[in-house]
Amino acid sequence: MTTRTWFEIDDPDDDFEFNDTERAFVSALRERCGAWAPADVVGEIGRPDDWEALLAHVGLSDGEEPRRHLIELGVHLVGDRVRGDRLHNQLYLLPDRPSFWALDATGSTERLAELAAEWFRAVLDKPIVLYVWLHEGYAYAARYAFADSGETICQSYVERMAPQGQAAELSAAGHVHGKGWIQTVGLPMPSLYLHIRGDLERGSTIPGVPPTSRRGPLPGLWYE
Repeated sequence: MTTRTWFEIDDPDDDFEFNDTERAFVSALRERCGAWAPADVVGEIGRPDDWEALLAHVGLSDGEEPRRHLIELGVHLVGDRVRGDRLHNQLYLLPDRPSFWALDATGSTERLAELAAEWFRAVLDKPIVLYVWLHEGYAYAARYAFADSGETICQSYVERMAPQGQAAELSAAGHVHGKGWIQTVGLPMPSLYLHIRGDLERGSTIPGVPPTSRRGPLPGLWYE
């Protein structure tokens, strides 16, 4: 559990050289998030690699598997505009194609801080589930997803553990991205699901998939 203050500028004189508008935004954002900020995550301040925007971001992990990073969420502030969305997990850049739950607003510094705080809370409150596919008693694929929309957060697929010929069938059907990244949305019904975080009454799971609280080994390489 962390005791760090959310959205805290560690060193007021650090190399990022935040301007007065950015500092005012951070102060207002920190104040608005302070009352509800969950203890299992920390809000951080910095700049993305393009160095054009102030960055406020939060990383989510699986509470039972804290080393398993799930998603990076954040907002970019440039002048009187703030945009928020899922971030690239290393460069902290916004996606080229915004999510349907993305934030894009203009206004005063106080208003932008208010909107950003509301956006962070809404996204952090989204329920998350983990779907798992089993073959011969072992997990060969898994997917973390937002239960309110079914949107994939991150996923994993190990061909050598999967049913024979399945990966080729998925590729032929177009359920593959980039250099062979199997998309688990093309798989048959999952074997089970685990509730990871959030209120499941605010979402739903795939009909017919049984819940479980038991955990076992999962495939190792995770991707979007």
